[in-house]
Amino acid sequence: MSPEERAEAGGDGQHEAGAESVEEARASAVATTLVSPLRCEGVPADATHLVGVRRGVEEWALKAGLSRETVTDVVAASYEAMANAAEHAYRERSGTIDLLATCHEDDVEIIVRDRGDWRPPPADPGFRGRGLVMIRTMSHAEIDPGPDGTTVRMRWPRGR
Repeated sequence: MSPEERAEAGGDGQHEAGAESVEEARASAVATTLVSPLRCEGVPADATHLVGVRRGVEEWALKAGLSRETVTDVVAASYEAMANAAEHAYRERSGTIDLLATCHEDDVEIIVRDRGDWRPPPADPGFRGRGLVMIRTMSHAEIDPGPDGTTVRMRWPRGR
């Protein structure tokens, strides 16, 4: 920046100890932007209904100020968790999926829950069966199968 540009911007180019740069201030503002939770409850466990939820997750993640790379991971992992529930949890019967996305100061969290039955991954998944690996690779994931369904909790740090 030229001296004239610095003067126009209201600074002399010298930083006081502890002063933030414009880029640091912007990053800090984005990192502290909290958005309202996204709640999608009772979504039919059918792939045709999941597309709208996926779009909602993407819009929510962008509003949360996540990087494009993190948004891509959030959307892919969340959709995979929902698709797994739709395909495996209810086996030949109808059911529903809940998704809750929350934004915290340091991270974002998405929880996908079904009320179906857990089916452990096969020892040899063949050409399929990589969904849980993908979810765990793209997020900090906890998968909790139980008698009342499965809960997949995924977290991503903010600011990356």
